[in-house]
Amino acid sequence: MPELKPCPFCGCNMEIRKDKYPNGSERIEPYGFHDSWCVLDAVLWTTYPEDGWTEDKLAEAWNRRCK
Repeated sequence: MPELKPCPFCGCNMEIRKDKYPNGSERIEPYGFHDSWCVLDAVLWTTYPEDGWTEDKLAEAWNRRCK
């Protein structure tokens, strides 16, 4: 599984989480336990395989924006 850089705002460790909604649709998202003051604490950045997202593509996008 590709590795994600820490959150650029609070520094929490991030990982890729894959799961399914109750209707069976898959989702892939960067996931971490952000500090309560972190701007990403309440932000969801969910991507969907049917839209062409893969773990590698998500990691590349996340790590590029966290320079």
